[in-house]
Amino acid sequence: MTSRGIGILSWRAHDGLDDILAGYGAAGLWDLFDEKLIWFQEESDADRALADRHGLPYGGTPDNQGILGGFRNLAAAMSSDIILLLENDLPLIEGHEEVARQIEAATEMLANGEAQVVRLRHRKQPGQKFDTLGKYLRYHGEGAMPYLRRTIRVGKAKRLAGTALYSEEYPDAMFPDFIQARDDGGWLISSACLPWTNQSIMVRREFLLDEIIAYAEAHPSPRRVNGFPDIEKEWNTPRWRRSGWRVGATEGLFTHERP
Repeated sequence: MTSRGIGILSWRAHDGLDDILAGYGAAGLWDLFDEKLIWFQEESDADRALADRHGLPYGGTPDNQGILGGFRNLAAAMSSDIILLLENDLPLIEGHEEVARQIEAATEMLANGEAQVVRLRHRKQPGQKFDTLGKYLRYHGEGAMPYLRRTIRVGKAKRLAGTALYSEEYPDAMFPDFIQARDDGGWLISSACLPWTNQSIMVRREFLLDEIIAYAEAHPSPRRVNGFPDIEKEWNTPRWRRSGWRVGATEGLFTHERP
């Protein structure tokens, strides 16, 4: 039987994370997973007290190793076949029944090999720092200018097509060559048109460590976040787009809300 774990990466966020963890518990999220782990960067007494208050196992490092290092340490410390990867600013905004349904759908996509990663960021309420939608509309919105852009810059327009997931009611009808609807209400999207994201994803732990993290460590981008590589920039390359992998997606469970 495929085991399932939830891993949360946190850095200096025990105040805001307290309410988020309470929301996870209220929606019954913990009950859907065999393994739980919070990984604290710059681990503190306040962090440990937070984990204890919610009855959650934890680990961590005394220093901040960035998103790439943090996810590597978190995944390496876990044993589940499939893990839900979260950061400390991702509130859950759906109720228990919908949470359970989408977690099961994501698990099925990964377990049967339909998708290599599944996005669980909310389609209708993605939250803060979601500028990709604006980029999508510049090429695939209505009017003469978007039409002109996608006509001239065909490759760029193709790379943005997967973002229809967050703009169109029926993204598979908009881009049938790249997006396939599933019977359970989810989608399968070609990696040619939807990039890797770190946010609110389910993924096979082995694939994360052996493919995604290993490649990112071997090919660090000069563009950094707080001085560290972040995986997304390392994988924003032709290698991802030509991989033949597929990204699964559901209606979404989590939004992005920084305190």
